[in-house]
Amino acid sequence: MIYILTPLLAFCSVIYELLLGQTLSAFLGNTVLRYSVTIGLYMLSMGIGAFFVRGVVSKNPVISLQVVEILLSIIGGASLIFLFFLDWLGSPLLLFSLVAHSLIIIIGILTGAEIPLLMIIQSRAKKNSESKVLGVDYIGAFIGTIAFAFYFYPHAGLLETSLFVALVNAFIGLVLIGQEHNVTPESHRYFNPLLVGQGAVLLLLGYALFESSSLNEFLLQLYLRV
Repeated sequence: MIYILTPLLAFCSVIYELLLGQTLSAFLGNTVLRYSVTIGLYMLSMGIGAFFVRGVVSKNPVISLQVVEILLSIIGGASLIFLFFLDWLGSPLLLFSLVAHSLIIIIGILTGAEIPLLMIIQSRAKKNSESKVLGVDYIGAFIGTIAFAFYFYPHAGLLETSLFVALVNAFIGLVLIGQEHNVTPESHRYFNPLLVGQGAVLLLLGYALFESSSLNEFLLQLYLRV
C-alpha cells in the first residue's frame, strides 16, 4: 500500500508548489521570480521537514503521518482562499509576501516529513525498501507536474485544484487505517480521534469542492473589489 500512497503524496506535494507559485505570480507579478523563489523555498523546507523526522515522530510514524495529512489538508486547501482574503483586506505587499512565503515554508516542511515517515513504515514490513519508495515518489512528482500543466491549470482552475489536492491528502489520511497494526500501544489512543478528525476535514473539503463554482465567483469579486 505504501507504494501506492507515496506517488499520490508526491503528486499532491508538487501541485501545492505549482499552485502557490502561480498564485504569487497573479498577485505580485514577475512569474520567473515567483516560481524560482517558490521552488527554492519549497525544496529547503522539505529538507527541514525531513530533519524533523526523528525521536517521537519517527517512533510513531503512522500517527505522525496522520497529523501531517490533516495539517496539509487544512492548510493546503485553505491557502488560496486565505491569500484572496488577505489581498482583499488591503494588506501591504510586504506583509502579503511574508504570509504567502510562510505558507510555502509550512507546506514544504509538512511534505518533507512525508517520505521519511513512509520509508519508516515500509521498512518495518520489508527491509531495504527505501530506494523503491524514493523511486515511486519521483514518478508521482513527475505525473503531478504534467497534470498541473496540461489539465488542472488550464481546465480545472486554481481554487478547484487546491481543494481537490487537499481532498486527496485527507483521503490518504483515512486510508492509513490499514496501518493500525503499526501503531504502538501507547499512542493508539490518538489513532481513532485522528481518523475522525480526518473524516470531518474530508467531508468539509468535499462540500467546498462541490460548491467551488460559487466560492470561486465570491473570491473573484473579492479580487476585483466588486
